[in-house]
Amino acid sequence: MFREFLFGTEADMVERGLILAAIVATAMAAWTTLGGNIKTKIEAISTQIAGS
Repeated sequence: MFREFLFGTEADMVERGLILAAIVATAMAAWTTLGGNIKTKIEAISTQIAGS
């Protein structure tokens, strides 16, 4: 399905570019959010280990 979208002739290049840019932006936002959450949890665990 994605291959058809990417290489097909149904959509123009601008539409494809906008959709792909939205996918990349969403992936980067998710990566940043998850990374921040993981960092916070690791810091909390590290603090608990250092305090014991």
